[in-house]
Amino acid sequence: MPLINTKIVNNDLYIGFWKITEDSSVLFDMLFPYLDETEVEQFQCLTHERRKCEWLASRILIFNLLGKYQRVYYNQYGKPFIEEDYNISITHSYDMAGVLLSRRKTVGLDVEKMNLRILKVENKLLEQTELNELKDDNKIQSLYVNWCAKEAMYKACGIREIDIKSNFRLEYFDYKDQGEVYGFITKGDYRRKILIHYSTFEEYMIAWCAE
Repeated sequence: MPLINTKIVNNDLYIGFWKITEDSSVLFDMLFPYLDETEVEQFQCLTHERRKCEWLASRILIFNLLGKYQRVYYNQYGKPFIEEDYNISITHSYDMAGVLLSRRKTVGLDVEKMNLRILKVENKLLEQTELNELKDDNKIQSLYVNWCAKEAMYKACGIREIDIKSNFRLEYFDYKDQGEVYGFITKGDYRRKILIHYSTFEEYMIAWCAE
């Protein structure tokens, strides 16, 4: 069942989410007429039901957003791309899949299902100075904004061998259910400032950027 299928910013930026309530056989039947032999073989190599559903749902989303099927390829760093002249970012978390597409901009998208387990890894995500800035009444949500925003920046920047804790940082922000925050990437001589959009949807946190 498609949840969000929205065209944004003058026909250039497309973002969509799919809540996976179907099993992989149902999703496969929806996509099968468009898959070539190589893609069918790729799908058949997947062994976990959840991974099969993610693989299929992301491609169905691309089809819905662009109005035609596009095969997904991956470069040597594992970054996805399609033959059409679009930059693309794909994300999954539990039963949610998401896709962000843009012709003119570099994009990054991340979605995460929120739960208390993030408290066990907060020191792997943030420096102590960042943790000190979080307020107790919305600490969980603020941690997820940081996590999703940093993942979105990572996907957008295309740099490997980079640390999400030490090379990424968000400016101070007062948490809201929907908002914007600037993120900074610093590694050696590389410097980049990126505007991150974030929002909650049901129990999920979503963050995306397009620069």
